[in-house]
Amino acid sequence: MKELDINIGKAELLTMMVFTTGCVVDHVTTFYGLFLPTIVEVNPVVLLLIGSGVWHIVEILIIASGTCSGLLVSGSKSKTVIRFSMMALAAVGLVRLYAGFHNLVLVSNVVSMLELSLNPF
Repeated sequence: MKELDINIGKAELLTMMVFTTGCVVDHVTTFYGLFLPTIVEVNPVVLLLIGSGVWHIVEILIIASGTCSGLLVSGSKSKTVIRFSMMALAAVGLVRLYAGFHNLVLVSNVVSMLELSLNPF
């Protein structure tokens, strides 16, 4: 059986870290935010996954499949395939990172409003 020749460069590793970090930050801030009043999830797919009880598992599978695809593509001989795949992975990671920071701002605003309403002075 032929071994996989995976040679991960620093740029590919950074891209996979951005993807993973973005997914984790988005997921954790969404999960925390859903426990607060006035914050609701509007994504119907996420609502379906939460209702089915598989949201966390699917999120882990998304992170694993993105990272594994990055590892597999890193072994490609085509620089074009590597660049395109890494740009796609980085784009998804940056969008999820933006969503996570947006969630963080929303959660902090709600928490500060709750603190003010409980202790006005």
